Amino acid sequence: TRAEVLRDPFFYALLAGVLAPAFLGTTIFFHQDYLVNLRGYDPLAFAAAFPVMAASTVAFSLFCGQLIDRFGAIRVLPFFLLPLALASVTGALLEPVWGIYVFMLLLGVSYGLSSTLFGALWPEVYGVKHLGAIRAVILSAIVVATALGPGLTGALIDRGIGIPQQLLWMAGWCLGASLLL
Repeated sequence: TRAEVLRDPFFYALLAGVLAPAFLGTTIFFHQDYLVNLRGYDPLAFAAAFPVMAASTVAFSLFCGQLIDRFGAIRVLPFFLLPLALASVTGALLEPVWGIYVFMLLLGVSYGLSSTLFGALWPEVYGVKHLGAIRAVILSAIVVATALGPGLTGALIDRGIGIPQQLLWMAGWCLGASLLL
């Protein structure tokens, strides 16, 4: 039941990983103007990277489905944040304009993996009897992470901690969550 899931410590370990893509992606999309100005990119360069992200999202959604069919969602779980960690490091350290394309490619890989993985993970871990109630809690947490990301990172920017530094912290979050999972 939902109450049992909320008492399960493993659920919170899962949330540590599941919330990362929503938090990080929304943060970057919300603060893209800041990043573009910080790096001196043409504003259209970031927009031109969205099709790269979309293509890699679709490709890796399909690829992840094959991985899940072969190995199961729980075995794929520890690895799905690695592309997001690499994307974060790329966004933090690669300053040439082509770096934004690498970042968006890796973000799309992460989105593709997570979108397919999350559909298979919850029934595999908690069964299907109370799946709707369990997914409601998870999606609510994802919405909260999506809302917190831009505000928290914006407050840190106002305190002099730029997005590049924050992206390195987010990479650490992804690596720590991968180890936990």
